[in-house]
Amino acid sequence: MKIQIDRNGKTIPTDDSWQFGIGNDHACQMLRADVCEHVKLAHDELGIRYIRFHGIFDDDLLVIQRLTDYFNFAAMPWAGKVQELSFRQIANVFDNVLKCGMKPFVELSFMPSAITKGKKVGLRYRNHIDMPKHMARWCDLVEKFIRFLLERYGKEEVESWYFEVWNEPDLPIFFHGKQQDYFELYAATARTIKKADAALRVGGPSTSACRWVGEFKSYCEKNDVPFDFLTTHHYPGDGFGNSFGVKDAFKMMKITHDNAKNGVDLGDTLTEYFFKPDIYKTWTKGILRKLDETARREAGDTPLFTTEWNSMAVYSAPVHDEKYSAAFLVKSVMDLKGIMDAYMFWCCSDVFEELFILGKPFHGSYGIVNNDGIPKPNFWGFKLLSQLYPERLDLPVTNDAVEYSVFVDGEKTQILLYAQDFDYAKHDTTELEITINTSARSVTKQVIDDNHCNPKAEWLKLGKPDLLTPAQVKMIKESTRLVSEPQAFTAENGNTTIRLSVQTNDVVLLTLE
Repeated sequence: MKIQIDRNGKTIPTDDSWQFGIGNDHACQMLRADVCEHVKLAHDELGIRYIRFHGIFDDDLLVIQRLTDYFNFAAMPWAGKVQELSFRQIANVFDNVLKCGMKPFVELSFMPSAITKGKKVGLRYRNHIDMPKHMARWCDLVEKFIRFLLERYGKEEVESWYFEVWNEPDLPIFFHGKQQDYFELYAATARTIKKADAALRVGGPSTSACRWVGEFKSYCEKNDVPFDFLTTHHYPGDGFGNSFGVKDAFKMMKITHDNAKNGVDLGDTLTEYFFKPDIYKTWTKGILRKLDETARREAGDTPLFTTEWNSMAVYSAPVHDEKYSAAFLVKSVMDLKGIMDAYMFWCCSDVFEELFILGKPFHGSYGIVNNDGIPKPNFWGFKLLSQLYPERLDLPVTNDAVEYSVFVDGEKTQILLYAQDFDYAKHDTTELEITINTSARSVTKQVIDDNHCNPKAEWLKLGKPDLLTPAQVKMIKESTRLVSEPQAFTAENGNTTIRLSVQTNDVVLLTLE
């Protein structure tokens, strides 16, 4: 494959919307020292500024405690009316966020059991997903929460945060109600926030698959409901709907029976349940950009944030630990070209509790940092993006087997190569000959492939231990860091030619000086 580059072409600003923020499971995790270390690493190494998580009002943060919460008092008359409101644990969470160098992107969820209308829960940590029994109780909680934040952290600081109402209200696992219910919940919440401080920024609808963006905006405009920004989520597969059906249920029952009989562990069983590479290879390359473009048209000039995205919405998928994820995130960010105002990857740490907290060092969780604090290939993909020069050649998005983007800063040039593919089994090799009209004195490369930035491979060499020793963690970190290596080239007649090979889902950053 021959690539001819004219570095004197039209340029556009390099898109850094991914550095705006990142997600991280649910609020309670920010009370863990190891998770805080992972979050601080993302800030310090990658320059990520905001962090978002679910469940700031979940019962595990003890916002509203009642006498009936202790089972020995449950039958006592009037015990349910004896309660205490406390933001102490929330203070610990936000204190830790700020100590990590981040700012909170506050997702207002879920419903405290003391004020919920029903008993529906969604995830392992038993988040309540019903509407409030009385909207006034919810609004009272929100107002007291906002006033607590203003008093503790100061008006100037809190006004630099963002407030998003709920998470994915279009999905029954997160919200037990209809679209109109959510719109009413949002309206009451947004008005309450603005009542406390009109300068605070609030938005929604935080939906999956870029749904409801236009409808939500229209509702707010017609009903004079404040909104400062719009939020939504997407993953590959969103554009094709859910594929789970009766056949899948029977297949899962068979997997459960066989794995119980054969002693297969929980993590490997989840992988068999949910990881379906034969489906993924049918996905359309560049699908996230198509979803982004639709959402942008519906949003108009309103700031638009993607507050969740990843290579797939599948827990315990091997791709999250491998170069597949790095190539996907590089491709996705390169496709943006200014469409989004914020592009927040989901998520930071592999310590993740929506289904289970799995203990193995590499188990296919969504994070960019594993349980032991080891950066994964997707972490290093973001590290490459953080090094890009401020101007980029305005080249078309091609969706070719191997794509490239070019960045310039004065006489310096970078060429970013990415061979993203949804086919997990594909291992094609492409020989590249790159010619660019500049005479380089030196060329270096940084690589994410099977032999570089691949901590999972080092773990496999150790025999896949369930727990790594501190010495093993240190060894893997040191041996899988992103490194700069010399790249062979020729320079003559004002041109530089570089020849190299890349395999499917490799990522390479060439720097010419």
